[in-house]
Amino acid sequence: MTAYHGTTVRGLEVLRPFASPHSNLDYPCVYLSADKALASIYIWKHPFKWMTFEIGEDGIPVYNESFKDGLRAFYGGVKGVIYTCSGSFGTDKNTGIRSAVVSRDPVPVAAADEVDDAYNRILRYESEGRLRIRHYEDLTVEERRRDRNMVRGAIRRLDLLRGEHPLSGFVSGTFPEWWEEARREAAEGGDA
Repeated sequence: MTAYHGTTVRGLEVLRPFASPHSNLDYPCVYLSADKALASIYIWKHPFKWMTFEIGEDGIPVYNESFKDGLRAFYGGVKGVIYTCSGSFGTDKNTGIRSAVVSRDPVPVAAADEVDDAYNRILRYESEGRLRIRHYEDLTVEERRRDRNMVRGAIRRLDLLRGEHPLSGFVSGTFPEWWEEARREAAEGGDA
């Protein structure tokens, strides 16, 4: 099987398993995707993850912006690489991603596709019909409500109000009104 791994780390010849505190899996592994376009959104410049995507019924990844120009903010000017790998990869339903595959063993790299600007690459995949982008301004009221609930859930679940998590500054600066709501509720002894 051919699978892909997007990252900002260039020059790798072997992908090594690692455990991440942000992973849905509790063991060291290499995460890959059976979908190259999906791998492109893992070319990431921040010390935290904030990916709002889903896999459509047709199997095409759909990136949902949770704030205006979010795609450009995260991916504009970011250099990286999409590694192509071949092997017998496993799946784990706990990844929560339909096209994700994993390996507990090191994975040799078969090819490296250099990406000069992740934002432009994602837009290219969109123009080729390999990925869809739902821009913030096109979201429905219900989708924006879902995003608000997702952000508020992250504030609670990750205890972001304490300010120690890498997401704290991003969430407070990007969603100030939702941050303030959570702060007020916490101060009143309610559930943030």
